[in-house]
Amino acid sequence: MTDFNCSNVGDNTVTLTVTDINGNTSTCTTTVTVEDTIAPTIICAMDTLVSTDPGDCYATVTFPDALATDNCSGVTVAQTDGLPSGSQFPVGVSTIEFTATDASGNTSVCTFDITVEDNEAPLAVCENITIQLDEFGSASITAADVDGGSTDACGVDTIAIDQDTFDCSNVGDNNVTLTVTDVNGNTSTCTAIVTVEDITAPDVVCQDITVQLDATGSVSITGMDVDGGSTDACGIASYDLDMDTFDCSNVGVNAVELTVTDNNGNTATCTAMVTVEDNTSPDLVCADFTLELGEDGTATLLPGDVIASNDDACGIDTTAVDITEFDCSDIGTPVTVQVFVSDVNGNLSTCFAEVTVVDVMAPVVTCPADQTVDPGEGNLFYEIPDYFATGEASATDNCADTVTITSQDPAPGELIGDGVYTVTLTAEDDNGNIGTCTFELTVESELGVQGADTLGTVQLYPNPANNQVTIGNPLQNNLKEAVIYDLTGRVIQTINLNGMGAQKTIDVTNLASATYLVRISSENGTITKQLIKE
Repeated sequence: MTDFNCSNVGDNTVTLTVTDINGNTSTCTTTVTVEDTIAPTIICAMDTLVSTDPGDCYATVTFPDALATDNCSGVTVAQTDGLPSGSQFPVGVSTIEFTATDASGNTSVCTFDITVEDNEAPLAVCENITIQLDEFGSASITAADVDGGSTDACGVDTIAIDQDTFDCSNVGDNNVTLTVTDVNGNTSTCTAIVTVEDITAPDVVCQDITVQLDATGSVSITGMDVDGGSTDACGIASYDLDMDTFDCSNVGVNAVELTVTDNNGNTATCTAMVTVEDNTSPDLVCADFTLELGEDGTATLLPGDVIASNDDACGIDTTAVDITEFDCSDIGTPVTVQVFVSDVNGNLSTCFAEVTVVDVMAPVVTCPADQTVDPGEGNLFYEIPDYFATGEASATDNCADTVTITSQDPAPGELIGDGVYTVTLTAEDDNGNIGTCTFELTVESELGVQGADTLGTVQLYPNPANNQVTIGNPLQNNLKEAVIYDLTGRVIQTINLNGMGAQKTIDVTNLASATYLVRISSENGTITKQLIKE
């Protein structure tokens, strides 16, 4: 046997026959051992890349067995390393090994890798939080403060936030991003609302102040005026007072409450004492004054007499003048007086004025009572006496024992006819003041003549007259004549009245405008009337 194959693997007895050239033969046997040393050829699946199953940190992977061939039959293939097909492969690289073994024990090995990748992002869960700034106006958080339970199938490696410190500028809602990274480097984010609150009230400090009322009696202050250095980490928005305007009623110490409000609406209060002062003296203006003496020759000067204006916003308390009493001896040179004014808060003002004392009171002239006189039988006119000389009239004055000048109208010695006259008596004192009095003097001639009473019904009209005057005689007395006299006693016109009856009209056109006496006579007497010609 010279040829061997797979079936001869092992020991084979081979007979060797030797034949010489002569055809002689001889045999012997030997053992020929046939060996198969060629390893099988094995082929594995290709490397595989897979992602984890959703929600899990592994991948379920199936794969085929390796394929093997050999020069001799009877090769077997077995997985010699790694998880079996259909297993849950962890994230990472898992090596699968197959070994092919032929009948002769020759082996070949192949491997392939199953790579499981975690490409699934973590589940990032945020929760909103509220934080408060501290007294310094700051606050800080960690990622865990806003993590609401973030998860990952393979495990969370880190959580981080994009903002972890806050100050006054962040008061309110702030969007903070939470980044969750799993153990395999996958990331996911969510947004949390971090509400920052400033609940710290300002540190309020008050200071007492003193203010003065102005000329109008008022003064205003602001919150800053009584603020003594209030502070707040986030800043102060306003300084408010419960009372910021003062007037005269507030003079003295007033408790004022200051309310400090920070930029976020937190408030704090303190109390300041505001002392209100009135240091404004009254606005006093003096005026020169003329003081008139009274009936007794004296006069009292009141402060108001020499004050032109006296104003004070808070009110005047007292007014005074240094000289108040004056008499006739002060007439002439003006007297300088000083005026003092004090307001209700004790502020004082003073000024000077000149007082001129005058006597403007006229002498008191006393007239006789109204009287009726008769010129006397046969007299047409009555002679006016000197009433001062006869003592029927007198004059007195407040500043002199005697009156300088006296006079009367009609003048003493003047002749007047029948009629009613107003007698004016005049007296002038040393200061030029003139006093007068009047009384009525009625002149009636032939008083008591029989039958004269009937003449009382005789009338002149119209009176005053212009062009004509009528003599009315309602009882139809037997009148004789009417004689018109001027006031000097001169006869101007005579009119015959015989048989006139009840009335007679007389033309007086030619008479000058003046006062006349008309003497009307009858059988029983006469009557005199006054006629005014316009």
